[in-house]
Amino acid sequence: MKKKEKLKDDYIVRIKKRILRETKDSDKKFKTTFKEIKKYFKIFNKSLFKNKLNPFNDIKIKRIVRGSGQCVEYLSYRKGTTFFVLEMMPKYKNKSEFLNTLAHEMVHLWQQTIMKDTGNHNKLFFSFKPKFKRLNLHLSY
Repeated sequence: MKKKEKLKDDYIVRIKKRILRETKDSDKKFKTTFKEIKKYFKIFNKSLFKNKLNPFNDIKIKRIVRGSGQCVEYLSYRKGTTFFVLEMMPKYKNKSEFLNTLAHEMVHLWQQTIMKDTGNHNKLFFSFKPKFKRLNLHLSY
């Protein structure tokens, strides 16, 4: 095995162990913070997206009626630009649900910015299922 692949595999194993350790108390409520969002964005960007994702243009922690997170695309017709806003709930049932939601919304960002796709739950979206599984995450609708 090449040295670069070995380092990548070691990183994946370390992240998986970290996620397992931090989500051990699965019944404990999790309060969303900007610090945690930014920390795990970096981790998931490196382990799932090979550092190709640019951060969200804005992050909002707010109550969401249907769902637990959103990647919202805004179009500025005046400037002719688009920007992406991550919306996350203030509280989650547990840290595992928070991590799954953040990673899920990052896949939508990847679809729309890197792949120029619709951002729907399609074949391209679910192609991340094996990568999620390696990190002990669950990718679903």
